[in-house]
Amino acid sequence: MTTTEPTGRLLEVSEIQLRYGNGAVGVSDVSLTVDAGQVVALIGPNGAGKTSTVRSISGFLPIEGAKVARGRVTLDGEDVTNSSPHQLSRHGIAFVPERQKIFPNLTIRDNLLAVGHAPGRAERAAREKHVFELFPELADRVREQAGRLSGGQRQMLALARAVMSSPRLLIVDEMTLGLHHSLQPRLFRAVRQMAQSGTAVILVDESTGLNLDVADYCYLIGGGVVRAEGPPQLLRDGDVIANVYVEG
Repeated sequence: MTTTEPTGRLLEVSEIQLRYGNGAVGVSDVSLTVDAGQVVALIGPNGAGKTSTVRSISGFLPIEGAKVARGRVTLDGEDVTNSSPHQLSRHGIAFVPERQKIFPNLTIRDNLLAVGHAPGRAERAAREKHVFELFPELADRVREQAGRLSGGQRQMLALARAVMSSPRLLIVDEMTLGLHHSLQPRLFRAVRQMAQSGTAVILVDESTGLNLDVADYCYLIGGGVVRAEGPPQLLRDGDVIANVYVEG
């Protein structure tokens, strides 16, 4: 599989405000940047605006009946604000949502092949090889129905499906939600491997936990604004995080 070396700034979100059809404001002022090959953690309490922010990047914001009313989203310097998921997928953005991540009635292999773009046979084989290097647990079970997988294996398959599209930016919402803590390091190792191949990754999570260990840079969101940002060690201050989570 052809990998992309990090080449600098990939994504820039500039002072976006998200507004709903009834006029209500969701996210009021969020700015963030992501470089190629960088892992960025977007953390904050439930309802802080994390998922809405990444939906504005991936094109799924209309699901909430909202749009970017102010500010802009740029990819490689190109304004992609309020673009559709299909358009953004073509730009190399893959989004793994919190729910409905796989097709349980399809086999693992058919899940992997059910991506938006159909590459040639050689490229498809190369991508499969890369996926099974990331998640060897899936390699021997390609003919099994995905619905038979454990929760952790389903999450691996969801990530594998996204990797099959060869994204430049992978966004994962609540990757470890509901998973036993013993499985989480395995998923985070795969994320680091993706980043090493040049893929930028945004991890969205309500908890801090291992996100601060795997991330290169973190944004703490509360009340629809960025409350703090910096390398992980700067966000290990319990008072900073506690204040945001208490205030919501």
